[in-house]
Amino acid sequence: MAKYTKWIDASPDEMISEVAVRSLRSRIEPVRDYLVLAAEESGKDLEYVHQVRVWSRRAVAAINIYRNLLPKRRRRWMKDQLNGIRRASNDARDDDVFAERLAADKDNPGAARLLKKVQSHRQQSQEPIAEVYGQLVETGIFERRAEKLLERVRLRGVGNPKDKFCEWAVERIRPQLRKFFAAGEDDLTSATALHQFRIRGKKLRYAVELLAGAFTDEIREVGHPLIRNLQDRLGEINDHATARVRLKSWMDHSDDKEEAAYLQEMLDDEQRQLDDQRGEFLSWWNGKREKDLRKAFASVISGK
Repeated sequence: MAKYTKWIDASPDEMISEVAVRSLRSRIEPVRDYLVLAAEESGKDLEYVHQVRVWSRRAVAAINIYRNLLPKRRRRWMKDQLNGIRRASNDARDDDVFAERLAADKDNPGAARLLKKVQSHRQQSQEPIAEVYGQLVETGIFERRAEKLLERVRLRGVGNPKDKFCEWAVERIRPQLRKFFAAGEDDLTSATALHQFRIRGKKLRYAVELLAGAFTDEIREVGHPLIRNLQDRLGEINDHATARVRLKSWMDHSDDKEEAAYLQEMLDDEQRQLDDQRGEFLSWWNGKREKDLRKAFASVISGK
């Protein structure tokens, strides 16, 4: 399988449509390839399912960025399929992560019994992946529709087909920056506000990875690592919050007292880690961090 990179090889003076085709292809092809592996060889490497989700999100982000260059019907179809692929892999990924955690504690009787149940559930979770693989990949429809979408990339109604990538990219990333910094000024002690800040950061990160070729090296070399660091911290918080929901679900369906007690211990531990990491993040995200990010994107924000 080809080695895929999140960065797009592009220069500021290229035509928008050329960069768009290259960008979209670089996001859609990994989804197809990892879906094949997740459907046919998921037992060999847990990363296959994980990468299906990662690249599905990146592909949707690319479609959103280049939406004005894509035919509406084909764009919507592709976006719907990508979201469907991601959803089909959600339970399998959650089971993989949980099973790894339980396997590390298999000497605990409660963990050992629960691991068997999770492994059984993981087999069921493979079914949606196999189904979407059969519908989209085995039939060839996903690849055919992807090629037709790329063949029809052009500016529609707004702008000049010969507009340079750099000028177009500035207008696409500025709204992302405004929304990101605005979200960072909200009351982040609120779980809802913190979640929205994570989403804004993720969208900005995807936009930077798609559009970095239009800007100075500082955005890729300084701005992106800062955003990635922020996203990693917020991602850990989200992982603990998500784990609590999953653990609660397993508890609600457990009729084994020892197993339920073990799950309660895990639930309490997740809550402690969630509280600790929220506190650490609120101390970490301060005026200096925001200032550093604004400085990295200064040329884009100012338009100079």
